[in-house]
Amino acid sequence: MRKDITGRRSDRREKAMSIAVRRKEEYLGARVPKELRDKVIQKAKNMGIPVSILIRNILEEAFVRDDAGVGKAGIFEDVLFEDVIGWDEITLSKSINCAGCGVQLAEAQRAALGLGGDKPIVVCDSCKNKL
Repeated sequence: MRKDITGRRSDRREKAMSIAVRRKEEYLGARVPKELRDKVIQKAKNMGIPVSILIRNILEEAFVRDDAGVGKAGIFEDVLFEDVIGWDEITLSKSINCAGCGVQLAEAQRAALGLGGDKPIVVCDSCKNKL
């Protein structure tokens, strides 16, 4: 059984590296404590983005954008919003986190809905105004 799990992990890692090579990107793996892993997965889920995108954006913010003198505004726009073809103002029917900054938006609060790509994106007014 252990070998089967290890084989599946290896297959997933190879698939991820293959995709990265096709995109002309590098694959970077890291071991983290379970608690941190769970927090990262939950944060990405709350934001409605893949874990890999969340981690990439955090790394870009820490290394790439700081070197270029770009502040925290716009952390997620490059990747997260590139497929949005239009925005609409909505009133939320449930609580959700902003896909841009992660701030929790309350039920009945106004927000912007981005349409296009695989999944609709919900952002707060502040993030929408930064686009």
